[in-house]
Amino acid sequence: MALEGTIRDFGLPDIFQLIGLQRKTGLLTLTNEKDEESVTVTFENGMVVMADSSARRLEDRLGNVLVKQGKIARERLDEALGVQRQTLQRLGHILASGSAITTKDLRDALQVQISQIVFRVFRWRDGRYQFAPAETVDYDRENFVPMSTDFILMEGIRMVDEWPIIEKKIPSFDIVFRPVVDPSLIDVAAGAPPDSSISERRVASPTGRIRLAPEEERVFRKVDGVRTVQAIIDATGAGEFEVCRTLFDFLNRNLIALAGRGTAPSLEETGARSAVSSTPGYVVGALVVALGVAGLVVQCRSPFAVTGLSPFPGRSYVAVLEGATRSRLARLERAIDAWRATHGAPPSALEDLVRAGLVDRSHLVDPWARPFHYEPGPQGYLLSAVDESGASRPGATLDRRGGR
Repeated sequence: MALEGTIRDFGLPDIFQLIGLQRKTGLLTLTNEKDEESVTVTFENGMVVMADSSARRLEDRLGNVLVKQGKIARERLDEALGVQRQTLQRLGHILASGSAITTKDLRDALQVQISQIVFRVFRWRDGRYQFAPAETVDYDRENFVPMSTDFILMEGIRMVDEWPIIEKKIPSFDIVFRPVVDPSLIDVAAGAPPDSSISERRVASPTGRIRLAPEEERVFRKVDGVRTVQAIIDATGAGEFEVCRTLFDFLNRNLIALAGRGTAPSLEETGARSAVSSTPGYVVGALVVALGVAGLVVQCRSPFAVTGLSPFPGRSYVAVLEGATRSRLARLERAIDAWRATHGAPPSALEDLVRAGLVDRSHLVDPWARPFHYEPGPQGYLLSAVDESGASRPGATLDRRGGR
């Protein structure tokens, strides 16, 4: 039996959670009549394995990105498209088997392009959905790593939390930025682990040089006063959210400045309007309430309901909320770093960050509406989430005291 309805009545987080819980295989079709777009997300055993859009086919998007990244020439892409029309093989397979790109190039590009399609529809506020179960589905098993629904939910909430703040300084993808600092002063912190703290990775060296993580340096090198934000996204091959968040941090650190606008389409024209729409901070709180209410409805009405099991398993759901908590702590850490770069010391209170426009007031509390604990000091600060008794929670504490 197919599951269908409207996103307003039964949100996409609920749908993804149910499909993941039931380890379903099939096609989820999402239709947005306002933007005249239809997106198909393919699941296998509850994992996302493919996504495509009627507005811009995955393979068209994939080929254009590879060209803009300089991985292949336009002429080589046109040749591969001609072969595809004759053989009906996947574009990626044709390019990789013909040594036009490496297998790693293909895997990385597929991961980014499919992720962006999924995360963009995850942010839709209206539309219809229909899930049709299937025995088997077809996707590029050699070059795409399936994505779990828990990962999609956690990333979606992180984006909902941070996009409204980013939008204040990057309202559209046709904006052009220019570098403010000499690129020769940039040092790449190649040894910094992926989970190292932002303040550890970004503090300037005693010589006055600027340390950037490798992924940050790749974005900075594309800022030239000519490329638009969209062109930087295409040239780096990274996701829209990751690039815009990095550019936002560069602006706060006075590494880049606004140069004007280019000819790239605005967010509305590229279909990314929902990605940076003014989503109020209370949306996350409303989502939490909606998930709880939807759980009761699903138990009774959903064709995916499992006797004796809640559609929203406690462990998975709590993990989503914990992910939102970590996202807000990271957002506050970046804002405090930006404040310190200007004032030479941490802010006396988190409210200072709100008044400076560095964070939204909704970021001062966790998804359970508990205010974050903050203790500033002469050499640093302590920032943490708290439990019901007000005590700092293990695993959700940033201790930046002692000059760190």
